[in-house]
Amino acid sequence: MSNATPLLPFVDPNQHVNMTVDIEAIMNKVSTVFLTIIILFGTTGNSVVIWVAGFRMKPNVTNVFLVNLAAADLIFCLTQISWLIKDIFFDHWPFGLFVCKFNGFVKYANMFCSVFLLAVISVDRALCVWCPVFTRKRRTVCAARMVSVGVWIMAGIFSLPYFVYRQVFPDKKNFSQCFFKVNETAEGNNSAKYVYYFIRFICGFLLPFLVIFICYTLAAIGIRRTRLSGKSRPLRILAVLVCAFFLCWAPYHFLRLVRFVNEDNEVVKLGWRMVSDLTYFNSCINPVLYLFMGLDVRQLCKQSLFGIFHRALTEEGQNRSQLSTKEESCNSFPKAAVVECVNRF
Repeated sequence: MSNATPLLPFVDPNQHVNMTVDIEAIMNKVSTVFLTIIILFGTTGNSVVIWVAGFRMKPNVTNVFLVNLAAADLIFCLTQISWLIKDIFFDHWPFGLFVCKFNGFVKYANMFCSVFLLAVISVDRALCVWCPVFTRKRRTVCAARMVSVGVWIMAGIFSLPYFVYRQVFPDKKNFSQCFFKVNETAEGNNSAKYVYYFIRFICGFLLPFLVIFICYTLAAIGIRRTRLSGKSRPLRILAVLVCAFFLCWAPYHFLRLVRFVNEDNEVVKLGWRMVSDLTYFNSCINPVLYLFMGLDVRQLCKQSLFGIFHRALTEEGQNRSQLSTKEESCNSFPKAAVVECVNRF
């Protein structure tokens, strides 16, 4: 009887490494294509939104907020040009420390500014429904501009750590790379990094979405109570903008939590690259949403780009609402104020 030991199949230890390298190379190419699309659509689309809503339309409260939202996205898309050049032509970060810091600052300033503006818009809508007399007197374009300035200041404050701690460091291949790094303590304590993330998660995602959810719920109850339709095109657009922001940023925050538990998992690394690219997509999707929601299929061949965006950002039945407002201006009945405010929104 033979005592030969059964042979085990030989596994090349380099096979896993080669497969990982191939996946990383594919993801780098996909990210480059994705970033190119974001820059092209984001800069063009947001510029058109700023031009139409900011310069070609009569100023109103909603358009002030939408112009600021588009401005934040446009600035972010412009800063990504340096990343695109780096990905195509260089293996290292060639633009120096300041551009590295500025890009990190703009990325999160865009996130904070976008979600804060969406929260402000939802509060504005709830106030229109529940406090119509107050909003008729205080809801002005000047007030909206002041609130927008406050939003930018808050977004800048929350994003400041990503300017301070963004650095250029050598990677494993000794190539200089730009990334966020908080210095660990001598004991290897990395708690400061976790603190910054949880501040970003709570203040830049969780709390604003709680505000948005509560305000839209209150507004829906108020509209139903007063038997107003509340279905103007801008209201639908704002609801879609909130959903788009959530879908683009929720996977990022979820996987960020997973990375704290198991950062070295290859699936987590692959997923992290994908959800990071998805957050960039939020900066170019809004103009596309305006485009589709302003498109009139019945007159598809007769519409200009300006006409489509103008239709998307203009209230339905605006002329009719203005006439009804004039007729009801002699009466200080609260429901009339609600009608006017909802139509103006």
